[in-house]
Amino acid sequence: MEALHLGPVTLYPYGLVMAASAAAALALMAWQGKKQGLKAGTVSWFAVLSIPLALLCARIGYCLVMLDWLLDQGPDFLWQFSRGGYMLYGAMLGGILAGVFTAKITRQPLSGIFDAAAAPTALMIAVCRMAEPLVNLGYGYDIEEWFDPFEEKCLVAWEDPSMLFRFPLGEQNYYGVWCFAVYLPEALTALIIFFILLCMKKRRPGGKALLMILLYAAMQPFWESMRQDAVLKWGFVRANQLFSAFAMLAVLIICWRMLPDQLRKPAVFWKSFGFLLLCSGLVIAMEFALEQKIGFLTWMRMDVCYLVMAIACLGFIFSVLPVWKKAFPRLKN
Repeated sequence: MEALHLGPVTLYPYGLVMAASAAAALALMAWQGKKQGLKAGTVSWFAVLSIPLALLCARIGYCLVMLDWLLDQGPDFLWQFSRGGYMLYGAMLGGILAGVFTAKITRQPLSGIFDAAAAPTALMIAVCRMAEPLVNLGYGYDIEEWFDPFEEKCLVAWEDPSMLFRFPLGEQNYYGVWCFAVYLPEALTALIIFFILLCMKKRRPGGKALLMILLYAAMQPFWESMRQDAVLKWGFVRANQLFSAFAMLAVLIICWRMLPDQLRKPAVFWKSFGFLLLCSGLVIAMEFALEQKIGFLTWMRMDVCYLVMAIACLGFIFSVLPVWKKAFPRLKN
């Protein structure tokens, strides 16, 4: 879609969608905060702080990953926000910083602010993903190449997969090639997380926010691998997959630290950590298998690799979830 020019002001469709989703998320946060007993004005402070911090951190995160390219563009690119280039994990870091500052200003527990922001954050991520075609992002593999019998990329050979050349299964990218519309199931994943958090029974403060991070980070390695457009990488390492691993480890450590003294045993931590490592190993192995870089796995087609990767991502959730449940038990109303 074309940008809208109103005199000296240029409005971009993607930016307008994100602004509308931010307004809806803050309104939802105000409703959630009222239910949780947050002080009046808390969401206002959070809004004033989170919007600039999220934009700045998202921009800095993108530039750090794309540092070599940034040096060619010149340092001024960092401040040219209208040229695009943001990292979602950077925006989430900005939201976390805004929550910390808001808690200090309003003198109330940080956990309550984070819990109130959890479901709105998932909703905003869903909208962010749905709007990606406006900036020609969110596309996966070429559908014809995926099913091409001569390419031998998947178990199902299909000479004419043109029936998939339609929304919502496929969509044309910037070059007119029909690709899998990865942004749609990715948005649906965020929407499912949103409804889980919205319907969640009352638990110990902080549990809702940590569950949101866990669920999002656990599924991100799969969707990030499916993406074939502007993927942020350090060499061959996909940045968002790496940040997802750090996020899940952070959730595990916090949950273990929050356990009651009688349950906080080293064996509990190392058991969950071991499962996280195992699932991470499977994801890494499948990434190499997709590129045919592991000799004894060359027999695996791409659909098989992604099936194993999806199972490993679900394993991430079930590695940490038992510790989370004990650390954040249900509370009586």
